[in-house]
Amino acid sequence: MEIINTVAQSVAIAGFFAGAFSYVVLKPLNQSIDGLRTIVQELKDELRYSESRRHELQERVAKVEASAASAHHRIDRLDKIGGGQL
Repeated sequence: MEIINTVAQSVAIAGFFAGAFSYVVLKPLNQSIDGLRTIVQELKDELRYSESRRHELQERVAKVEASAASAHHRIDRLDKIGGGQL
């Protein structure tokens, strides 16, 4: 009978320490992990948005460069027609 009491006390003590460990150590760790998960997701979203904006700006720059090249050709033609006086 004494062995059963000792085992029961040991199980109760181990359960207490397991619960305390869970509350003191594991709960804050899980909260920190959830917070980091949220931050990482926000960073991923921001990165996707930035990549989208960069792509849009890249397309706009390409159009502006093409337009500038076309304008330079027109200016060169006008310069040849005007005899270089422009």
